Amino acid sequence: MPLTFRDLSFDAAARRVTRGGRELKLTRKAFDLLAMLVERRPDAVSKDDIHARLWPDTYVAEITLHSLVSEIRRAIGDDSNDPLFIRTVHGFGYAFIADSESAETPTAARRRVRGWLIWDNERMKVFDGENLFGRGDPEVVELPSTTVSRRHARINFDDDPWIEDLGSKNGTRVGETLLRGKVVLHDGDRILTGPVLIVYHASASGISTDTVSNLAPT
Repeated sequence: MPLTFRDLSFDAAARRVTRGGRELKLTRKAFDLLAMLVERRPDAVSKDDIHARLWPDTYVAEITLHSLVSEIRRAIGDDSNDPLFIRTVHGFGYAFIADSESAETPTAARRRVRGWLIWDNERMKVFDGENLFGRGDPEVVELPSTTVSRRHARINFDDDPWIEDLGSKNGTRVGETLLRGKVVLHDGDRILTGPVLIVYHASASGISTDTVSNLAPT
């Protein structure tokens, strides 16, 4: 059964990690390390134990483990200076510190899907209620650009879906229109959050990411 930590879902049996409904890509060793930390939470796991499980018959340099932890943190949006998921235990190892949510906790994974956002080779569900987008904030869906503000924009579903810029530094556009207030979204609308081009699709069943290659502005 998947475990939920904030907006992170971890399924060891399916070898699947998602954040905000978006599947994350981890190398095999990075997934194995995350699985070990989640399994042993909240206890700290020593570097010796990690090496013994991940590389039982091979010597690897210290930087190899550090690189795996950095890969996991990038994928799940964690910050080593202010961690929400993985704490560095200096001189010893690492600990997974997030609390899992019970099956009764209402999470994004159980909210009704109202559409999809597509960018690059990624696709992500949007749900009933408020969907926040930005960078470096555990409460938002992470957008892949340093020009995106911490809380950049939000999409909300009332009777109709609408989008609103949240005072971002570089602005949000729907088509050619720079947002100054709430704007209703329609299927196929192109959203620019800074330089990141996103296409909104009003389909709860999803859409093939094969269409992404055709999303470049004309």
